[in-house]
Amino acid sequence: MGSFSWYTILRIAVVYALVAVIAAGIAYLANQLGRQIGKRKMSVLHLRPRYTSILITTCTGSAVALITLTVFAFLSEPVRGLLVGVEKLKAQEAQLRQNIDMLQRTLAEGTFIWRVDEPIVHMTIPGGLSYERTRSAVTSLLAEANIRTIMRNNAIAAEKGDKAITVNEILIDYDPEQVESLTNSLSSDPNVMGLRVLAAQNCLYGQKAPLRLESWKVHKVFSENEVVSSCRIDNRRPMMEFFKFVEDTRQKAISKGMRPIDGELGGGLNDADFERLQSDIAKQSGPFELAAVANRDLYETSSLDIRIEVRKIDNKGRVKN
Repeated sequence: MGSFSWYTILRIAVVYALVAVIAAGIAYLANQLGRQIGKRKMSVLHLRPRYTSILITTCTGSAVALITLTVFAFLSEPVRGLLVGVEKLKAQEAQLRQNIDMLQRTLAEGTFIWRVDEPIVHMTIPGGLSYERTRSAVTSLLAEANIRTIMRNNAIAAEKGDKAITVNEILIDYDPEQVESLTNSLSSDPNVMGLRVLAAQNCLYGQKAPLRLESWKVHKVFSENEVVSSCRIDNRRPMMEFFKFVEDTRQKAISKGMRPIDGELGGGLNDADFERLQSDIAKQSGPFELAAVANRDLYETSSLDIRIEVRKIDNKGRVKN
């Protein structure tokens, strides 16, 4: 029987039978009422008895039909939806069409800047900060989120040949009340907290990015002066192994619980530190070890603030600090 089950067919048959019975009952009642009115020669609105009979019969049939439809509407969800849900369905259809048009336009242009719930920037807030310092930290984080949003827009603008957005423009949108509430909460919390900015929805190229902020208690991943990672270096190709060591350090920090943004942890060596490290490596005549050491306590949302130490290895294979 195609896609219809026997239960569906039986239910349809019952509905048809009920409609037939009700229709027959309406016709019979209307006919009987019309006859009675005709026999008594009643008159309504100064009409002749014959026309009065026709009027009463017609009104009675209409009333019974309306009552029947009302009863079906109360008893049947599909009927009720047909009567009162048409406008709602039209509104839903219009919204769906709008969403489809937006998605088709977005997919055609490939213009997502941030996707919903994507982390944009984060930071660590020490416990016990004053309201003013906490407010300054939150404001600086929002400013960084704005810069990163502008940079992503400008990367697409360069591909499209569009005009670049200046760093003075505001390309983010957030709830000031949420920022104020969060600032008050953080300034009164004695714990070290993580704070991050996320995309509140899919953000499109050239439009303001709706953002939201969230905070949570973070745990310490590395203590100050703790070795994050270490590696013994082959003197024959020290710089090649150095860059592999840097990547291994990043992966080790992530595996321990530090949270990256776009796969990166921030931090790194400045030019002076890198030149000093190259000099220290060049001085080594025998085996040595590189150690990435935390400059301070590092939490989940900290940048990877480390220094790289060159440590000699003695004839017995022990590291000299």
